[in-house]
Amino acid sequence: MSDYIIGIDLGTTNSTLAYAKMDKTEPSIEQFSISQVTSGAQPESLSLPSFLYFPLKEELATIRNKLPWNSTEMHCVGLFARERGAELPSRLISSAKSWLCHSGINRRDKLLPLHAEENTAKMSPLEANAAVLEHLREAWNSQMPLAAFKEQKFLITVPASFDPSARQLVLEAAEKAGYPEIILLEEPQAAFYAWLHAHKDSWRKQLKVNDKVLVIDIGGGTTDFSLISVQDEQGELSLKREAVGSHLLLGGDNIDLALAYLAKSKLEEQGHTIDEWQLQSLVHMCRDAKETLMGSQAPTSVDITIMGRSSRLIGGTLKTTLSKEEAHRLILDGFVPLSQPHERSTVEKRAGLQQIGLPYAQDARISHQLAKFLSMTGETDQAGMEHFVLPNAVLFNGGTLKAEALRKRLMDLLNLWAHALGKPSVHELPGADYDFAVSQGAVNYGLARAGKAIRIKGGTSRSYYIGVEESAPAVPGMPVPLKAVCVVPFGMEEGSELAIDHQEFSLVVGEQATFRFFSHGTQHLSNGALPVAGSVIKNWKQELTELHPIETRLESGAQDGKTIQVKLKTRVTELGVLELWCVAPDDRKWKLEFDLRA
Repeated sequence: MSDYIIGIDLGTTNSTLAYAKMDKTEPSIEQFSISQVTSGAQPESLSLPSFLYFPLKEELATIRNKLPWNSTEMHCVGLFARERGAELPSRLISSAKSWLCHSGINRRDKLLPLHAEENTAKMSPLEANAAVLEHLREAWNSQMPLAAFKEQKFLITVPASFDPSARQLVLEAAEKAGYPEIILLEEPQAAFYAWLHAHKDSWRKQLKVNDKVLVIDIGGGTTDFSLISVQDEQGELSLKREAVGSHLLLGGDNIDLALAYLAKSKLEEQGHTIDEWQLQSLVHMCRDAKETLMGSQAPTSVDITIMGRSSRLIGGTLKTTLSKEEAHRLILDGFVPLSQPHERSTVEKRAGLQQIGLPYAQDARISHQLAKFLSMTGETDQAGMEHFVLPNAVLFNGGTLKAEALRKRLMDLLNLWAHALGKPSVHELPGADYDFAVSQGAVNYGLARAGKAIRIKGGTSRSYYIGVEESAPAVPGMPVPLKAVCVVPFGMEEGSELAIDHQEFSLVVGEQATFRFFSHGTQHLSNGALPVAGSVIKNWKQELTELHPIETRLESGAQDGKTIQVKLKTRVTELGVLELWCVAPDDRKWKLEFDLRA
């Protein structure tokens, strides 16, 4: 039995860990203070910067001695890594999580840091994320010796728009870091669970039936949009997720880079030449400047200082200044212009040849990306015209949105659209926690699974079937008869599973085979029947829509024939993936995955 539920926000810029004790009737959610190497006197922080630094030889022993556990690693993670890495960017890995969703590279190849100098150590994106997760494991075990890390229940959050490959890499990174089985949860959904926990006594007064809540999550590397509706279920308010936005590699990193280019142009006006090494250092310096200049009590300007590359420079440094006014103008007008609802990002087209790097969104205007999302979530009328879905309320999340000026601009934008469309004004949900909501919300979701908190419903909007060949004599000119077996009934909750125990099937192993999938879009079939797990449809061409098949070769054992008798077990994950498990009598299992949202 687990003592704790642990929620981990594996962030692009910062990672956090929250937990709750399972044996309490009303568990409280606590934030974990993470041991790490720092340049100051405070050896712990509630956040672990997701930066990896490869120390110089003369630094390594000192760094290892500052950790409360025995370390043999050739890298360090956290605050010191971020600070020292800004001075030596060729030895720093940043935004490692963003690389997990880059399908144009082999994410198991050792390619980070991308601009490493010769003879500098490198890691793969998979290894870098595993290193962050491993640091969290070591910190927990050193501070909680009576509650072994591997014996707890874990939820790790990912962007809602992560594709199946990126999700699988997170699972691999967790396994590599010594984690037991984990559950993946979407970051915007976790943020909403955190808000529900913080307002568990009042959320029903703040939201009403038919309200739509837009979750805007802008982190260091990604922007995610999710839409959640408030529904009436037998006289009680319930919550249902309606839509999830596409993957947008657009966030605080883009803003940091924009400010770095502004600082670079100022230094070049002074007669300096800025090389790639110095630009990377500028990016890290501008990250801190952004947080200072966009805060509620921002100074009028911030100095930016980087190391020079010439011995003639006094003190070996270059210095310029960014003012609050020019930073606000660049960030607000560049990233969140006050556009109209019809101004939307177009489908992106990329050049045939590209430099190796992260596939950032080509349109950095968050306004246009949001307009595109809200138009895609709406249905079309009989004339084929789109309905633009405007929310009633907004919940902000992500470290980038700690900037009050950014939140105000986004609210101004949404209310500009409300006025243009003749709809009521949009309000911001109060009490958001931009730093720790995701890890705390993951814990609250774990509590909801245990029946100790309200759960957001995310039932499937269709029924799903798998094709099964019938056993029948061959007839010339006639295909082998195929029937469709229901594996996911309409409305099956995400995070739930079911077993089809009353039927056995023959599974083809050891050779390439095709698995055909079908779906049905309404709750009842044409004859009024309600699809249930294991129910069979023979006239599937009239009832069902065929989806993309899966072609794969399932591994066989040395003693296996061409087929193995199996029973089927299905699970719809928290990320909307259908896992179809084929379970043999000896408990061997084969898994097929189908992304229901795609």
